[in-house]
Amino acid sequence: MRIGITAFAFFALCLAAAQAEAASSCSSFAVIQSYDEATSSVEVDYEKGNERQFFPKPEGTPRDTSKIPKGCGSKVTKTTKLVVKATGGRMAVTQVRSNFQGKMLNDRDDKTWLPAKLNQLIADKTQVVIVVRPGVGKNAPLGITTLYLPITDEELAEIKRIEDEAEDV
Repeated sequence: MRIGITAFAFFALCLAAAQAEAASSCSSFAVIQSYDEATSSVEVDYEKGNERQFFPKPEGTPRDTSKIPKGCGSKVTKTTKLVVKATGGRMAVTQVRSNFQGKMLNDRDDKTWLPAKLNQLIADKTQVVIVVRPGVGKNAPLGITTLYLPITDEELAEIKRIEDEAEDV
């Protein structure tokens, strides 16, 4: 009985911490306009977008599930210059993620990987989903912690293949 109560208390504490973390972050569709390597920042244009373009949901998936935090309010979307970090630990670097498997694509040890990827996104005018969080400290600027790429044709083909193999029970 004590183990059950302890496990429940631990679960509730983890859930509260996750909700507090999600409350301090938000997400939006954006197109990166420029990258300033000297200040480690990007200039973005916020746009409307289609979440299904980034996170397709297989047939039967509840509609209320989402991989990304709630949308950003007007206070955040007025800030178009956001900090990015090319190197650091897994939780410190600006993560570039694929959508099908959610894997981080960054080479955290290569200082040139993130700038090259950002410059490619700028050149292609690719719409992405960004997760914005305030930095550490009282007056820390907002920064991009995660950047989700749109789903590729190969990933869509793999999703279709998996759905075709699924059996109804």
